[in-house]
Amino acid sequence: MRKEYGTALREAFTDGLSHACPDFTLVKKHSALASFPGERAYCWRISDSIFLWIVLIPDQKREAFFVELGWSRRARFPQLAMRPSLTRPSDAKSEDEYLCRLGELSRGNDFGWLVEELRLDATQDEMMAYIVAQTQPLYTEVARSRVVPRVEEALRELVQHGLPFLRKHAQPSAAGDEPQASRF
Repeated sequence: MRKEYGTALREAFTDGLSHACPDFTLVKKHSALASFPGERAYCWRISDSIFLWIVLIPDQKREAFFVELGWSRRARFPQLAMRPSLTRPSDAKSEDEYLCRLGELSRGNDFGWLVEELRLDATQDEMMAYIVAQTQPLYTEVARSRVVPRVEEALRELVQHGLPFLRKHAQPSAAGDEPQASRF
């Protein structure tokens, strides 16, 4: 994702998430494991050991982004062999650590939100114009106007599909692991 879109994306998502899901807070260094360039992780500590996560991932090859969500019952960022998890969301309740893509919950597939795209049926002239445009600076206001509607759409789907998924699956696994008082 180009720099101007990435900046607008991180700002809009952080601001929107603070209104839609205020219990999630940005975590600067969320894992010693390799993360995707430009990603941001937000955590909600439900109890001493249950941490819920939302991760914003800018696409490295396209003008698009993904949202992952899940949990760790080990008081940390999920340490997984692969992201997103290979386990289907419907089978994830018993997992101690889990991350899935929001698009899989809301749309049934590994969906990413496109900010700008080159049509597959574009003519050669359209392709060249698109490539040239990618090399030109993009005004902050233009980048923001293209990013914000996609972020708002992703946040609506997070509230509608993601949070209910977390409520259903990220429950305490032991008697001493009761959630702290919260809106969860």
